[in-house]
Amino acid sequence: MFNRVFKNGWFNFIRQGSLSFGTTFALFLALVVGVGLFIFNGLIDYAIEEVEGQVDVSIFFKEEVSKEAIMVFKDELEGLDQVKSVFFVSKEQAYESFVQNHEDDIYIEALKIIEVNPFLPSIRITAKDPSEYAAISEFIDSKEDIEDLIYKMDDFRREEAIQKIESLSANVKTLGMFLIVVFSFLAFLTTFNTIRLTIFSQRKEIEIMKLVGASNSFIRNPYIVQGMLCGILAAILSFSIILGLLFLLNDSLINFLMGFDVYSYYLSNIWTILIGQILIGILLALISSYIAVTRYLRKD
Repeated sequence: MFNRVFKNGWFNFIRQGSLSFGTTFALFLALVVGVGLFIFNGLIDYAIEEVEGQVDVSIFFKEEVSKEAIMVFKDELEGLDQVKSVFFVSKEQAYESFVQNHEDDIYIEALKIIEVNPFLPSIRITAKDPSEYAAISEFIDSKEDIEDLIYKMDDFRREEAIQKIESLSANVKTLGMFLIVVFSFLAFLTTFNTIRLTIFSQRKEIEIMKLVGASNSFIRNPYIVQGMLCGILAAILSFSIILGLLFLLNDSLINFLMGFDVYSYYLSNIWTILIGQILIGILLALISSYIAVTRYLRKD
């Protein structure tokens, strides 16, 4: 029974070549948009992780402040629940770091001429979460002798950068979901109309099957198989084409996406992507095919 149903569905799929191609292409577009949104989600997670890894606050102390006083202040900060780490940078370390990072700049010659270390001791504070920097800032401002210790403290704009990335991510995901709905609807309509045209071209055969006592399920199932074959083919094409393009463009994409390795991300989620595309492709085709055939059979 199953072999007969599959054989008839495959026959419909091949015989209605141009219509099957149109259905497959519509499903293909819907699946590509879905994979694109999945990859974009990985890119946003990567971008947020990168920004969070670079978020810290530097506090520069006045030159007359002793190292012991700075260490006491450092210990107080390390006792806060919001603080992940506090790193002390001495004047000498700041000087050496500047020289290493600017060894070919004219600033090095200027430093040699003045023969004075102009850098101030500092501490770098890293919070457990970017949203915690405001609480850390409030603690620092609440200290009575803070003006006697601190020369300068940088702001917390990197937290704002993360919030902007998250806001952009939410907007793009909303747009992506809208596009998925639009393309899925188009795929549904295309599959629906393809099955209807197939049924129309075989209406005499269907009438004969009804006359000899064939059940509705026996008539319906080959057309559902036809739609499912379109969904499976669309999923395989989408998966293979995207994988091939990512492999060929990997180096360029890494540079363009600031280090995000899309190809490796795709491979690390390969089974989720493949199975997800096949299931979604089959589901879209299954629903539209079932509705198209059922409506025709009820009409008769």
